[in-house]
Amino acid sequence: MINNQTLTIRLLAIFAGIGFVLMFGSIIYAILNGDLPIEGAQLMAMPWGIVSLVDIYLGLLLFSVWVMWREQNSLSAIVWVLLVLSLGNLLSCLYILKVVLESQGSAQRFWLGKNSGENRSDV
Repeated sequence: MINNQTLTIRLLAIFAGIGFVLMFGSIIYAILNGDLPIEGAQLMAMPWGIVSLVDIYLGLLLFSVWVMWREQNSLSAIVWVLLVLSLGNLLSCLYILKVVLESQGSAQRFWLGKNSGENRSDV
């Protein structure tokens, strides 16, 4: 029988996996069909384009705070944060998949990482 905690962790993994595939596909599509210098300039010329970028990077920064707080190894945390800030939610999804695997179904270990108080030697 699957408890609610395990189900939640599995759903997170499914959504992160789908998100990773969607982001990867979107990036490949944009690389093949877009022109970043021209389209980026157009985006930055529009108020809602600026709002969208501020919104995205605010979310990435908040996600990065969680990564820094939960990671046991500071160097690993810094690398993940740099990857997330440079490659966006593609790497956020990948990080969530990594954390789901490490948590072994424990929501406490998923959310709190090194701060969970659970024995991490078996991870």
